[in-house]
Amino acid sequence: MPIIAIGGGELKDQETLLLDQFIVKQTQKAQPRALFIPTASGDAPGYIEAFDQIYGLLLGCDTRALCLSRAPSPSAIADLIGWADLIYVGGGDTRSMMDQWRAHGLDRRLIEAEASGKVLCGLSAGAICWFDLGFSDSNRFDSRGDWAYTRVEGLGLLPGMLCPHLDSEQRALPLMQDLLANPVQTLALTDGAAVVVSDGQLSILEGKDRAAVYRITPATDGLNWGQLR
Repeated sequence: MPIIAIGGGELKDQETLLLDQFIVKQTQKAQPRALFIPTASGDAPGYIEAFDQIYGLLLGCDTRALCLSRAPSPSAIADLIGWADLIYVGGGDTRSMMDQWRAHGLDRRLIEAEASGKVLCGLSAGAICWFDLGFSDSNRFDSRGDWAYTRVEGLGLLPGMLCPHLDSEQRALPLMQDLLANPVQTLALTDGAAVVVSDGQLSILEGKDRAAVYRITPATDGLNWGQLR
């Protein structure tokens, strides 16, 4: 089953609806069981409600949320992961999310979920998490003033680094500066764009006009930027 990483957009406003419809279809089930993991947002109730509205009422899934703030037991976490046909990870603070996942053993459960053939997906932090690294704004959440983008380690199911919100948060220049100092192969996604990785093959989804995905590779004279089609 594929991993689908979305560069950004508001779930509740149906800005990613075409991508969400694609995700649901990948389960090949009439009423898929969709698990939402909102750790990066602090298990925000409004975000959970939006997921229930879009994936539940609109797209016909049976939805549940895995909230680490409720201190679920290891067996409860395992049961929810095992129940799901698709697992959607929401956006927010990537570094805090990864720290909490490791503390609860959820990182290992998600790696096992990939091996068992579940559809894995997410937006922003929920896109970063599947890669080796993410170009993240997590410093924003800890700062009262100036802050800088940083690299955050993900689950390592996909190689390289992912940068979401390339356009809406104007990340291109800081990303280029980061990569010139420490080159690594990177995918950079605008809002409304997604990458789909299935059986080692990568394809592109465009959920709105002018959505784009760029592959950035180190070169002897700097960086090569190429838009993927």
